[in-house]
Amino acid sequence: MPHPFHPDDFPIKENHVLNPTLVFYLKGCIHSKTTAQILDVTNSARAALASSGGEFSQALLSEAAQAAHRQQNSPAYEIKSSGNIMRTLKTVTDGRTGSKVCDLNMTFISFDSSTVRFPRDSPHSRHDVELWPVGDRASDDAKHEAFVRHSIPYFWDMTRGPVGVLYKCLNQQRVEIGRVACYGPEKDALLLLDGDELDDVVAISTCIILLNGRDAIDS
Repeated sequence: MPHPFHPDDFPIKENHVLNPTLVFYLKGCIHSKTTAQILDVTNSARAALASSGGEFSQALLSEAAQAAHRQQNSPAYEIKSSGNIMRTLKTVTDGRTGSKVCDLNMTFISFDSSTVRFPRDSPHSRHDVELWPVGDRASDDAKHEAFVRHSIPYFWDMTRGPVGVLYKCLNQQRVEIGRVACYGPEKDALLLLDGDELDDVVAISTCIILLNGRDAIDS
């Protein structure tokens, strides 16, 4: 069933500019059955990010990929997969301690939800997070996925071609707090996030679902 929230209920805030504070390289996270990695390349990509103005410039993508290669032995998070033809189960673990951070229960059915399940007392969310399609496949609504964390609605918007945009709803308006783009022949991706507006694990987890879901964006 469609999500009760609709992006049209929250007009985009004019003159708001994305302010990314975190840059994550998602290595092998798209349609992968092997262990994938989430690498925090913020420090290495900071200069390229500043010069790109928050856009996915070739310099930013290249610098992030090189940094991810250098850091491949120290990922922020790792993701392991299992599942069947209708659902994929992924477990996200801390790259340093190996402890479980959350589980992703992902669906490929157009009218069903996917869920990020957090352990009790998780510092990332007080509750599980469900990601729902806004509408059916017959309209542009199908290119929006909605979720709620701590009573605040968020939307992933896939209407901008190769770039997915993450919006947070504040004061009845949508503000952009993140964006993702696929990169490279191995179906990696780069995620830019304003970490002051959303927990990184929630953003990464819903992004992984987006990249592997019903209307996954194309590189």
